[in-house]
Amino acid sequence: MDSKLNNAKLMGGIGSILMLLMLVPTVGWIIAFVGFILVLVAVKYLADEIKDHNIFTNYLLSFIIVIIGVFLFAIIAVFSFFSTIAGTNWSAFQNLTSPQQVFTQLQTSGLLTFLGTLLVALAVLWVVLIVSAIFLRKSFNKIASDTKTHMFHTAGLLYLIGAATVILFGVGLIIIFVAFILQIIAFFSLPESLPTAAMPPPMQPGMPPQP
Repeated sequence: MDSKLNNAKLMGGIGSILMLLMLVPTVGWIIAFVGFILVLVAVKYLADEIKDHNIFTNYLLSFIIVIIGVFLFAIIAVFSFFSTIAGTNWSAFQNLTSPQQVFTQLQTSGLLTFLGTLLVALAVLWVVLIVSAIFLRKSFNKIASDTKTHMFHTAGLLYLIGAATVILFGVGLIIIFVAFILQIIAFFSLPESLPTAAMPPPMQPGMPPQP
């Protein structure tokens, strides 16, 4: 048994399970971060064995892109929120009686501008998630083709579909959850050694040699 492949199988599988516990109150993000480190090391082992470091680079880029996107979204949302709150005269809403008056006051107070900014930030975050999923899928597709563990291909595809449909009332989140489950199965399904390259068929008598 190849020690690196065995380590990748265990660390990747366990790490994926820990990443799935992200929603645990209080300590979930810590558990998920530990899981991500384990998965990152597992992908590095696979990249070394397959001798294709784009596997590791694409997976790492996928994570970095998500972090940058979430960080930028948080900064824009928080800054816009507090700017709007500070400049809003809430008492002006008390005597409004018609939807037109409310709409006019929302425009004046800047609340509509805040909502518009928030929607733009969400759209940017959505695009970032899709780009991240594309890099992750590239990494998983290469692992799938070189280890013959085709579950990685399915998991990568579901990550991309989930990212693309995450704005559809949470449908994408369910698909991403399923992708996490398949990722766990994929890591634990890794072979004990890399499959050998297919041998060319034996030359038949009278046939010219293959180039």
